[in-house]
Amino acid sequence: MFASHNGIVQGGFTGIGTMINRFFPVVPIGTVIFSFNIPLFILARLYLEKSILPRTVLITVGLSLFIDAGSRFIPAYTGDKLLCAIFCGVFAGLGLSLIFYTGASSGGTDIIVKLIRKKKPNLSTGTLILIFDAVIIGISGFVYGNIEAVLYSLVAVFLTSRVIDFVLYGAEHGKVIIVVSDKAKEMAQIIMNEHSRGVTLIKAQGGYTHKEKNILWCAVRASQVRNINRSVKAVDPAAFTVICDAGQIIGEGFAT
Repeated sequence: MFASHNGIVQGGFTGIGTMINRFFPVVPIGTVIFSFNIPLFILARLYLEKSILPRTVLITVGLSLFIDAGSRFIPAYTGDKLLCAIFCGVFAGLGLSLIFYTGASSGGTDIIVKLIRKKKPNLSTGTLILIFDAVIIGISGFVYGNIEAVLYSLVAVFLTSRVIDFVLYGAEHGKVIIVVSDKAKEMAQIIMNEHSRGVTLIKAQGGYTHKEKNILWCAVRASQVRNINRSVKAVDPAAFTVICDAGQIIGEGFAT
């Protein structure tokens, strides 16, 4: 409704589909998104955590179908381009927030980033996504033949990121997860490897049993709590878990 007819390119495969549709109008944007994702699904099946793939495939298929079906029934808005960029960014942010809240992804560059970080875990997820989106939006300037396409696209992408942060985190900057368990070391490995979060283990003694235990302490994004809690329960269903609000978290991977 707001993007493709007004030369506004979002990041990821949606942006690529929009530009291809510009040159070949008979090729639907949703079809491009799904086609480009097929090889990534195969790589994700081979190298990434298996649990996220079914949801990601379902979301990608749904997204592709709704984009192509919507283009037939929803009239394009051709008014003020700034309004197009604003509403494109806001609605995209709301939709992606729902996806990320479930722990899934929308495919595309999200999968590429996960695959890269599998080999180079020291690289920042946000930085990698920013690089991909910057390249795609930069190309849009040549596709549409004017700098305005790039500027409006940047407005949309910026608003998308702000809406995602607002919906997922609100006024919070994160959560703190504290787990008391005999299997805290196993949990720590899973959280570090699968959820890309640092963990601190603190030696402790049970006040009632006097048994030696490890306390797992981990600062996370609010959107990661559900999946990390699932991983904790999978390792030790009897684990004692406390989840606290963190007013502010300062350090690598969080605010500075």
